[in-house]
Amino acid sequence: MIESNKLLSELVDEVLTELLQRGQSAFGVANYRYIYDVFQAFSASYQEKQFSREILERCLREHYGIKDTDILSRRQHHKKKVLRAFRLLCDRAAGKPFANRYTDKDELLESQEYIDAANAFRESCQKKGRSPKTLGNYQRYVSRFLDFAEKNGISRLSDISTETIHEYTITLTGFSKSTVKGALGPLRIFLRFLHVNEYTDRDLSVLVTGISVRSQTKIPSVWTKDEVLELLAAIDRGNPSGKRDYAIILLVARLGIRVGDVNNLKLENIDWRKNSIEFIQNKTHNPVRLPLLKDVGWAIIDYVQNGRPKIDSPFIFLTHVPPFKGYADDNHLHATIEKYLRFTNIQNQPQKKRGMHSLRHSLANRLLENRESAHTISSALGHSSPDSASVYLKTDIELLRECALSPSEVSE
Repeated sequence: MIESNKLLSELVDEVLTELLQRGQSAFGVANYRYIYDVFQAFSASYQEKQFSREILERCLREHYGIKDTDILSRRQHHKKKVLRAFRLLCDRAAGKPFANRYTDKDELLESQEYIDAANAFRESCQKKGRSPKTLGNYQRYVSRFLDFAEKNGISRLSDISTETIHEYTITLTGFSKSTVKGALGPLRIFLRFLHVNEYTDRDLSVLVTGISVRSQTKIPSVWTKDEVLELLAAIDRGNPSGKRDYAIILLVARLGIRVGDVNNLKLENIDWRKNSIEFIQNKTHNPVRLPLLKDVGWAIIDYVQNGRPKIDSPFIFLTHVPPFKGYADDNHLHATIEKYLRFTNIQNQPQKKRGMHSLRHSLANRLLENRESAHTISSALGHSSPDSASVYLKTDIELLRECALSPSEVSE
């Protein structure tokens, strides 16, 4: 990459100006400016006024604790913002246009052999019917492993060894079991693919240790009725974003729709005459038909008529920052909940999850409290098997009495 010979301060001003022109809010630009102030102060400590990618990468490592091999979770919002600020600056220095999102892609790899193998792996998974979300996860973790190999001087698949896999595994130290499993699972499948398709002589997948993570070992987190009402009351429905967020939270809390399906919900999925919502679930690929409750329906109408950006898009819910578009499949809207929790008195205990999915748990627990069968609970939540509802059977009876939602309205 050819670096600009401009002063770092000049590049910073150019980036901030373009962000404003693209519709970034003044608050968002102020956040970037704060990060860039840190970059400039760090560069000044090395008596460097011009843009230097090397010094900024050192700043990421030493000041922010961000390493090349880091796998940032969705909750590490500030570090992700720092990385985006860094990449925006690097793109400006190289004369490249800004990307709407910065994700790990095969194009980051230099070895053509790696790129070809990663592409062939993706095509193989597509033919097997893997979902777009699964394909994205596979691509992300495979690319990280291959990028790790390149950075350690290994540019041929035949040179990947036991030591390579061991050293990569060490970089995952400190992460939760589910995160490590999410990283090693795709790697194991990829290494097996390489051997089956004769990219490698050995089946290196046997070197990747499996990790058992049981999703049903924990008692699911739930909301009380008062907590749900307090959360909804904290939403400012007088502005477009508030109208959108209110409708989204109602869809999850009242009907138990998965947030991924809410993100993909289209106007054509709503039958206003029959008062129903019908769609194909993203996770199970099964069709589901749910009643359109009055409060949910009016919230959607209010958003579409008075809050939704006036653009031609099939999706009901859109981002409100240019370029206006539908939500990404992997956006769990956790920040939406957090934003309104700050305006409530609800205790957000560390051991208790407060994401959108916990609202589904509340609906399931309420159904369980009313002695509904596992089949009914699974049908209401769109599970592919009644066994999926067994996790809710572990919930304490006193906890059930705190649940928020009325199943009678779901079965109307």
